[in-house]
Amino acid sequence: MGSKNILGRLTDVLFEELERLNSIDASDTEALDAEVKRSRAIQGVAREVNASAATIMSQARLVAEHGKYAPDTKLLGE
Repeated sequence: MGSKNILGRLTDVLFEELERLNSIDASDTEALDAEVKRSRAIQGVAREVNASAATIMSQARLVAEHGKYAPDTKLLGE
């Protein structure tokens, strides 16, 4: 396997977290609270990774439809 930072790995991490949440004894509120906090952090990172991937896919789609990409650099102050 090449890079560890691929969307398939993200899916694995999300399912691993789901398994951890399902395996916690609901009466152990301290452990449950800690795992929910961890889960929310993972969810936030996953959301950003997915947003980045969507942006990359949109760019690839535009290049495929319109040819070479020519960015509008006015937004960058150039």
